[in-house]
Amino acid sequence: MCTLLRKKVESTIAVSNTHLSENDCVLIIDDFLANGEAAKGLAAIAKQAKAKVAGFGIVIEKSFQPGRNALVQMGYRVESLARIESLEEGKVTFVREVQS
Repeated sequence: MCTLLRKKVESTIAVSNTHLSENDCVLIIDDFLANGEAAKGLAAIAKQAKAKVAGFGIVIEKSFQPGRNALVQMGYRVESLARIESLEEGKVTFVREVQS
């Protein structure tokens, strides 16, 4: 179980120990990544169950907020379908990925 504070609202997330164990390797999928509180909370639940976190799959990442860096600093791999660089004056600017 983990308690999160998101958008000034405290929430509790729980996963039954019948669903997650030390034998599991999980890929955590989330719709948005901003500050990373939900993602860190889900990783904490996996850690409590001694499960391995393979990484995070994010649909939309707000790259101008600290969520990605926090997860990477914790040693997690983070992959996002769309990375937003900025949201200014109603305009969405995406991060330009350099292809190698």
